[in-house]
Amino acid sequence: MRKIMFGIVLSMILILTACGEGSGTSSTDTKETEQASAAGTGQAAAEDGTTIDLLRIAGSDVGYPSPFTFSSSGPFGYLRNSFIFDTLTWKDDTGVIPWLAKSWDVSEDGLTYTFTLEENVKWHDGEAFTADDVVFSFDYYKTHPFNWNGDVSQIKSVEKIDDLTVAFHLNNKFAPFLSDLVGIVPIIPKHIWENVTNPVEFREDAALVGTGPYKLKQYDSASGQYLYEANENFFKGKVKVKEIAYVSVSNKLLALQNGEIDQTYTFNYADVETAQQAGFSMIKSEPAGSVVRITFNMEHSQLGDKRLRQAIAYALNREEISSKLTGAEPMVGNAGVVPTDSPWYNKDVKQYPYDTTKAEQLLDELGYKKNANGVRDGLKLSLMTSSSMQEAEMMKEMLKKVGIELNLVQVDGAAFADAMGENKYDMALTGHIGASGDPDFLRLWFSGQAANTLAARGKELALGDFHKLAEQQMQEDNENKRHEIINQMQDILADELPTLVLYHRPFYDLHNAKVFDGWKNTSGGIADGMPLWENKAFLVDVEK
Repeated sequence: MRKIMFGIVLSMILILTACGEGSGTSSTDTKETEQASAAGTGQAAAEDGTTIDLLRIAGSDVGYPSPFTFSSSGPFGYLRNSFIFDTLTWKDDTGVIPWLAKSWDVSEDGLTYTFTLEENVKWHDGEAFTADDVVFSFDYYKTHPFNWNGDVSQIKSVEKIDDLTVAFHLNNKFAPFLSDLVGIVPIIPKHIWENVTNPVEFREDAALVGTGPYKLKQYDSASGQYLYEANENFFKGKVKVKEIAYVSVSNKLLALQNGEIDQTYTFNYADVETAQQAGFSMIKSEPAGSVVRITFNMEHSQLGDKRLRQAIAYALNREEISSKLTGAEPMVGNAGVVPTDSPWYNKDVKQYPYDTTKAEQLLDELGYKKNANGVRDGLKLSLMTSSSMQEAEMMKEMLKKVGIELNLVQVDGAAFADAMGENKYDMALTGHIGASGDPDFLRLWFSGQAANTLAARGKELALGDFHKLAEQQMQEDNENKRHEIINQMQDILADELPTLVLYHRPFYDLHNAKVFDGWKNTSGGIADGMPLWENKAFLVDVEK
């Protein structure tokens, strides 16, 4: 894809589309107001199927959006890719829905899923989509891994029955198969990729030929801006938004107020209040789906003892951290990791309320005595961050109160990912999303298979029966029994504390409802639990 002077093109778009607008009406928990300080664009896309010409969303560079080259340091690369490439199933606000597959059957033993594919689906270059593309895609990913989650190792084989029927034979039962495997991994065209031996280096226009509702019209990696145009022949229905521009802005809230963008997100509730007072609409992610957490190096000579990890948990006033940094009702992190507003949350799991007396007791038992300066001799720990996270400074002051000297180390994203992968850190502070979907994410996170480059990857943590339980829940198709297993996994995580969730972080969508008001929460989060709103299902009049 050739590089285009996107900034100039986008500037022209902004000039041509700028005009005055009135106040928006929220679809969820908003304040009606007559104030309207933003300048916006175009014709609103309503439930009656009308279309708009352009939707501008705050964004940044998340890589070239082929299935092998987008950035895996966060969810936005996956979302850009999903506009172009489709999966067999997808999710909307009701849960898993048919997508490239219009229906499916499951064998009695749960080991074979047979999909009937949609008819008359075309690739962006006009070639017909068939079962051959599905078989090819999953075979290709075994050699050239997809750049996100989607555990293809669960698949024994993929069989073409006829041009519009394909059967997946699994190695074992896999409970989240429909949502977290065929609902995540995109289908790629065989006629293009069968001759590509190095997909990471493949950057020709053909690399972005999909079946999705959008094509990439322009991309400028230097400015981090994208322009997508609607696929007028999209098989699921009419695409309501004709062009989507991802615009790089320094201040998202100010850009929204100034009419430079039409939609953004925040996790700061003060921003929500400001935006609502200016007439913008808000949607809160439910469940929260995002966690800010400490990862402990379990091989560290001192942190390898869970009593030290537990002492740190008691020493941190996580309710204060959550309240001060989000400005909203605090959501103290579950020691069992699963968000407290998730249907998979174990309400009886062990927790660590703020208790400096308990923290000091554990530290004394471990033999770390305070010197004359109130500092515990022989206990100086480092906390690594990939940005200047305010949580780190608050943690330093809180741990100082119980005599722990904390050294803050800030590194860039690449160095952070390397250190995590090589276990060259004491503690690391990071944020993750993807906790609002299927709880199989627990298996992936703690077996070193997380897609996010800011998570420790490639290493299975020593957690007793946790990994045996993780395999059991994965294969359990009885939901009540699966809940019991997930509860046990949370109990182990809460006791061992390989990670400590400081707080669960709600995201808030802010948008100009006069431009587009079709945003909704995706049930269980987009794909593997992304609590975001850029779901292509809401940009299309889907023909059920």
